[in-house]
Amino acid sequence: MPNEPEYLASESEDDPIDAIEAAPSTLAIITQSEYAAMVATANLRGNKRSVEEFSKKLMLYATHSQAVALGMFYSLPRAGKQIVGPSVRFAEIVAPCWKNNSTGSRIIGETDQTVTAQGVFLDYEANMRNVKEIPRRITSSDGRKFNSDMILTTSKAALSIAYREAILKGGVPQALWTPAYEEAKLTAVGKAMSHAARIDAAMEYLTKLGVTEWMIMNAVGCKSPKEMETDHLVTLKVMCEEIKRGDRTIEQVFGSPYDKEIEALCTQLKKNDAAKTLLKTSYMGRAKELVEYLRTQVAPAAQGNPVDTQASKPDAQAQASTPPAGNKKGGKKGKEQPETQTEAAPAEESKAEEKQPEAEQSDSFKF
Repeated sequence: MPNEPEYLASESEDDPIDAIEAAPSTLAIITQSEYAAMVATANLRGNKRSVEEFSKKLMLYATHSQAVALGMFYSLPRAGKQIVGPSVRFAEIVAPCWKNNSTGSRIIGETDQTVTAQGVFLDYEANMRNVKEIPRRITSSDGRKFNSDMILTTSKAALSIAYREAILKGGVPQALWTPAYEEAKLTAVGKAMSHAARIDAAMEYLTKLGVTEWMIMNAVGCKSPKEMETDHLVTLKVMCEEIKRGDRTIEQVFGSPYDKEIEALCTQLKKNDAAKTLLKTSYMGRAKELVEYLRTQVAPAAQGNPVDTQASKPDAQAQASTPPAGNKKGGKKGKEQPETQTEAAPAEESKAEEKQPEAEQSDSFKF
């Protein structure tokens, strides 16, 4: 029929099908040839790496000076303590000392909540490739997305971390760079001084900044200065360098002089950890105001009134005048305690204010 559509005859399964060969792109050819050339060059007799030469050169670079040694570490708050580890500056000297490799990092993905960086380490002599992917949040604690400047800052941080991880974790063996890393710690805290002298110098310097001994011990996780070791001194040194550069404030690193009193007042009020965290978050950067608020809460509690309810004055006076039998001393102590704490806090504050200008005039980091 003339109006009947024409159909193409279906090919049989036995009919040969011409395979389409994909030609490699120009970029792929260039990349492949460059990699082959680097592998061949790395394996030449005169270019192969020497572990002894690597260790010697890395030790020289990492301990070149006290300022250089300080750059070999980073400080990060975790679970109420400061942890210290090898920084991206340390990774930057490990890679060239290892020879015959190339490194880099790039952003490979971004979602509404995270940005992901990828670090790559290519070892041409071993013909090995190590890749590390580092995600970083770009949202605040309440779920709001960062602005463009904060996203850029977070992306740069992720790139640095990915670069460092690719080199130090799976790239260059840790057992080979650890001796130089440990020696850099001694250089950072000062080899010419004894360990006891280093501790004394550190405590003296931080006291000038208005940091109390309790705050220092809380930051490094020691009960007294006598327990401090080289790692603790390195931690303090790195944190003080961050303060000196303006990266972090004294309160961000060491807390505030009111922390001990805040803990004591929260204990009297029987605040749990969640309540204490909420209070500190609400009064971030205003520790003095938080202490004053807690004192006003402790005062009625000491008289026998519930803190969360407003008792009438007659009831409060009646409870204060008729304490439970056998507990007169406890009631009296409860009344005097807020007055003692009220007098102690301004004294600490005045000391910190007197010492702060003296610390600001100090241009050198001497411990």
